[in-house]
Amino acid sequence: YTFFNFRDPVVGGYTPEKAALRRAIIMAYDLREEIEVVRKRQAVQAHMPVPAGVVGHDPSYRTINAYDPALANRLLDRFGYRKGADGWRTLPDGKPLVLRLATGTSQIERTFNELWKKSMDAISVRIEFDAGKFSDHLKQAKACQLMMWGAAWTADYPDGENFMQLLYGPNTGQSNNGCYESKSFDALYDRMRAMSPDRPERNRLFLDMTRQMEVDGAWSMHVSRERNQMIRPWVKGYKKHPILHGEWLYMDLDPRR
Repeated sequence: YTFFNFRDPVVGGYTPEKAALRRAIIMAYDLREEIEVVRKRQAVQAHMPVPAGVVGHDPSYRTINAYDPALANRLLDRFGYRKGADGWRTLPDGKPLVLRLATGTSQIERTFNELWKKSMDAISVRIEFDAGKFSDHLKQAKACQLMMWGAAWTADYPDGENFMQLLYGPNTGQSNNGCYESKSFDALYDRMRAMSPDRPERNRLFLDMTRQMEVDGAWSMHVSRERNQMIRPWVKGYKKHPILHGEWLYMDLDPRR
């Protein structure tokens, strides 16, 4: 996913025009090209922060911020992000609109930058890339100093709470790198956290939290990546765990094979 810094003066804030900007950016991002070109079809679209195989995931849920650059353009027009004489959009107050995406220097990150540039060109929004070290970007994110940055998460435990805590307001400065502090989202999270995992109402709250963060445009949801594994016939007892990486404890070798 790519998060937006809600304390940033350009993309942050909770007013309707700021939410419209973030959602237009999300709808303009060509996720199909990421899957087919960047990920070499080794990924599936993520419709919600809670991935498959984790409590709280609903395979029938569909994002409301689907790829639609035409709709994104109309949304920007409606909320006053007009095109200047140079063809680029400005903020509603007439000041320049320039996105800044933190990035690294690897080949795949350069490919992502090309995709972001192409996607933002489709809605006439400038985007620039701040290349740097992961450790430096992480420090800046914890201090709410990055406008946008791509991130990923692997479950510590197979429950949606472990993913939704990335959007929980009190976790700002810790795991909530987008500094997203929504009273509505936090209230849903607090209710979810107080329930036992086996209650159906709790699963519904994950959908409500997802819809809230989508309406606010907190994240541009991207993909869940896929891995291919080849196991030699003389390896016995192999079964990949979806989270843990200690499978060797349960494996053995058959010297006859």
